[in-house]
Amino acid sequence: MRGFDLSEYETRVRKAQKLMVEADLSALLIMSEADLRYFSGFHTQYWQSPTRPWFLIVPVEGKPIAIIPEIGAALMRQSWIDDIRTWAAPAPDDDGISLLHDALAALAVSLLQLLHM
Repeated sequence: MRGFDLSEYETRVRKAQKLMVEADLSALLIMSEADLRYFSGFHTQYWQSPTRPWFLIVPVEGKPIAIIPEIGAALMRQSWIDDIRTWAAPAPDDDGISLLHDALAALAVSLLQLLHM
């Protein structure tokens, strides 16, 4: 077993979400290896050749969302993250940006609906 127990990652996310509420933030966009690993436990050698972006969204509520090249999907599935969205890389005209946009837009719509309830 590598890393920490599931409860450690859940605690890290909950603490971040509490701080996000206090700061009136809707989400955190994580793009660095250390921060992505901190919240997901995902560890890979792919970072040694950083030719593709890797994104993790930590919403103000719920579990993180991974948006990664499909080459990393099988390994990411071994983490506690279950919402994993991938693209066939390389895709120089997009490289996951449309997936990232769609995920953030959906979070924004969800938050607006909650505010109007």
